[in-house]
Amino acid sequence: MRAHFVAALIVDERGRYLMQIRDRSPGILHPGALGLFGGAVEAGESADRAIRRELAEEIGIVPEDLVFWRTLRVPLPAARRRARDAPIDVFAATIAADRVPFLDQQEGAGRTLIGPRRLLAEAEVATSARLAVALHARAAIAAAREEPVAERWLVAAAVSDGGTGA
Repeated sequence: MRAHFVAALIVDERGRYLMQIRDRSPGILHPGALGLFGGAVEAGESADRAIRRELAEEIGIVPEDLVFWRTLRVPLPAARRRARDAPIDVFAATIAADRVPFLDQQEGAGRTLIGPRRLLAEAEVATSARLAVALHARAAIAAAREEPVAERWLVAAAVSDGGTGA
């Protein structure tokens, strides 16, 4: 079966993106990097159902305003691929910044709220996350205004995402 993934661009009221700090477990894509919350679409599952399942499992909430944004195609690492690339159905939603410290994160090493320009300047960002944020935040990136300070929360006992992270 060909790989198919879902991911969520979740933005707070200050234009910062909620990103997963991926753990460093062997075998996962982009260990230690910033990535979007999401994962693999299971056999027979719709992309909409998959992103809702992934968000409920990974952070304990599904934003009410979650909507499909667009499909991206990203390259797969040579060691993991049967095909050269995979589709990622990207959804967009908002979250109040004051909710983020209280998310029930079950996967990854932590989370951060970070502005798009700061995110794109980070060395370790998953390919899919870098592409999605760059496209989604074009106007904000082009604006010369100052970005808000990033905030970061670490998970006490980092857990793996089972190697399916997008």
